Amino acid sequence: MPQIYLFNDGSSIEWINREGLRYIENDFSVLIWVDFASGFFSKERIIKLSSIKYWNSKPSGCSDVISNDKKKEIISKVQQYYQSQNRECYIEE
Repeated sequence: MPQIYLFNDGSSIEWINREGLRYIENDFSVLIWVDFASGFFSKERIIKLSSIKYWNSKPSGCSDVISNDKKKEIISKVQQYYQSQNRECYIEE
């Protein structure tokens, strides 16, 4: 899998480690926890929605809280990434 995946709008997803990725958009970033679905050879991933609550980095003066609309956008991009890798992903609280 590529370490960095770029989207047309300039945002990106970067693999941090086996269980996490970072979504980056301009000066904002959030770490997203990724779990593996059960099964020894499973290619499916589980995206932990609970990890997408607060920006880990942001410009000063901006809110830490990630809005519901932005969460949906981030999840959609994570799903696009996995589709590009021919992998399934699911969302879990």
